[in-house]
Amino acid sequence: MPKHTVYFLSSHQHRGLMAEIWANRLKLPNWDVRSAAWNQPLMTDTPVEIMKEIMLDLPNVQPRFYNSSEVGEADLIIALHDGEFEQGEIPSDLPTQKVLKWDIRSPELRATDEAEQWALYQEVCEEIAMNIKELEPYFRSNYM
Repeated sequence: MPKHTVYFLSSHQHRGLMAEIWANRLKLPNWDVRSAAWNQPLMTDTPVEIMKEIMLDLPNVQPRFYNSSEVGEADLIIALHDGEFEQGEIPSDLPTQKVLKWDIRSPELRATDEAEQWALYQEVCEEIAMNIKELEPYFRSNYM
């Protein structure tokens, strides 16, 4: 069976990396799970440290820049955006029939205090986990 690809996109990749980690935990043999940043990736350790609180063994993930042609070839594209602050930022060249938008808050845009960002990331991590869990039947189906 051919592999399918899902891309989790976010502005600075933090939320996308979290989604990629959660989706990889499902151990989906027919899916290649990736994430990318449509803006310059921010390289803080906070999202990964939050994930380490929950998981002992994190899957290996690599930060990627947004590549329009590569992302456009994906079977599913999930754009994680903060509807209040990032609505117009989602790349306009995405194939709309493949895009699912998740309104997920951006801790970087909502708080400057490190402790407040940490708390927001914990909430965002849980929200992303629930969204991934809701998609699990789709990933495991033989729809293609």
